[in-house]
Amino acid sequence: MGILGNMGDMVNKARELQKSLARIKDELKHLTYEGEAGGVKVTVDGEMEIKKIDYDVNRVAPQQLGDLIRQAANQALNKAKDDAAAKLKQAAGGLSLPGLT
Repeated sequence: MGILGNMGDMVNKARELQKSLARIKDELKHLTYEGEAGGVKVTVDGEMEIKKIDYDVNRVAPQQLGDLIRQAANQALNKAKDDAAAKLKQAAGGLSLPGLT
């Protein structure tokens, strides 16, 4: 087969990887991740969008609310990003593919 056979294998592997990445992207949009800080809870989805912000009015001083939301949001987003990176790396067979995460 030679070079053409190897190229065919590479094309097939690339197609499989593309299908896996599409499946993972679809899966991620249905997952949620939470971050908490001082009575504030932020929920994000796998597409890195904030879906919900909850806080306990008895535990959170109004002057702290902005900082606590930021901390909780960053925590949730980091969880989502780490999970996406792990799933993509697994799909790529352990290869680190720049630009995917």
